[in-house]
Amino acid sequence: MTAEGVLGVLACPILEDELIYSISKDKDISNVYLLDNAHAKSIKVKLVRNGIRHTIINESTFLDGKCPISKKDYTIVIWMMDLGLHEEPIDLRTALEKHMKIMEERADALVLYYGLCGNGMKNIDVWSADNLKIPMAIIRDKDGNIVDDCIAAAIGGTKRYLELLKKYPGIMYFTPAFATNYDDLLGRMELFKGVDTGDDSMLKMVFEMADYHEVMKIDTGLGDKDEFDAATKKFADRLNFDIIELEEGWVTLEPADRVYAEAKGFLKK
Repeated sequence: MTAEGVLGVLACPILEDELIYSISKDKDISNVYLLDNAHAKSIKVKLVRNGIRHTIINESTFLDGKCPISKKDYTIVIWMMDLGLHEEPIDLRTALEKHMKIMEERADALVLYYGLCGNGMKNIDVWSADNLKIPMAIIRDKDGNIVDDCIAAAIGGTKRYLELLKKYPGIMYFTPAFATNYDDLLGRMELFKGVDTGDDSMLKMVFEMADYHEVMKIDTGLGDKDEFDAATKKFADRLNFDIIELEEGWVTLEPADRVYAEAKGFLKK
């Protein structure tokens, strides 16, 4: 399927591996632009590591409309979002709506590398249809439901996620990108509201109260395996957790394939 136009991508750093995976497979892409900001640090490395030719452009210049992007051929513009937005779902929703309105003036279609994220993104597809002039795609399961979060995206959606929680309760789940960003993420989790996550004794106390003693590696096959292993071990050593690995048969890249195909389909010739 060939495409023509600009696909605007708004992505959470925890789902950037899925984005990199889809882009790296697509031979139809003519240009990849990355808006330079503080949240794009890790994806810069991954774009280079995966041999994806790209151009880094100044975020402010792009937002001011002073960096025109050609709508000929098939172009992707990546705008990485702040992980800190996850702290309050309403703040995440407000920020994403604002960013989508900005991007719609510069793109022909949008794709969100997000899930519901604490229900902050609930009905975002309805809002988009009512408020945007261009189509929008977001990560969904095979039944068309928006996935809950990055873990649900890795195993196929909400139904499968509930099965995982039932089989393995009281466990920290690490995908490769979650593992390498856990320091930033812990403070955003409901479990740690008001807790100084830089204080290991406090972290251990909260985990103990919640009866958490294990961290599970959910190996999506994406990202850097050595970094994944090292980051998980660092977390486990820090908190005296045992490391276990999710058995085969759970992980799927279908949601990643599905959202990219839908978004690209908006621009097919």
